Amino acid sequence: MNSFETNRIARELVANELIKRGIGSIHTSGKQKIRMHATSRSTGRTITIQVKSKRKGNWHSTIKEGQQFNTPPDNENQFWIFIALEHNPRFWIVPDWWIRDYIQTKHQQYLDSHGGHRPVNDESDHCSISVEGIHNWENRWEELGVLATT
Repeated sequence: MNSFETNRIARELVANELIKRGIGSIHTSGKQKIRMHATSRSTGRTITIQVKSKRKGNWHSTIKEGQQFNTPPDNENQFWIFIALEHNPRFWIVPDWWIRDYIQTKHQQYLDSHGGHRPVNDESDHCSISVEGIHNWENRWEELGVLATT
């Protein structure tokens, strides 16, 4: 299975979970970076979701996604849903502001631990996100604020 197929399956699994949990509607946008847009049946509120999938190891992002936040924004409407494609898929529902702050903070800690530079390639913008880093967000579907059960 290539990364395109992995990502497609992950989006389908996320859509199925949202439907199971009472979402009103879902559509996607984008070509390179596909986003899901989910709208509440009861309130009409729409959120945007970036799905990150993995079959093994860690999820991958870039340091360009990092951004420091001193306080969470009011009424967050952007989320990342991380999915581990295992026998029984697992989901982590993370607010956009939180994961961007996490990426920024972890990257800076990494640089600080290596004298301010990446040890192999200073030009790399790769960022790895582990289960341990986001473990508190597993199955936090209520964070979305658009489901029938919230």
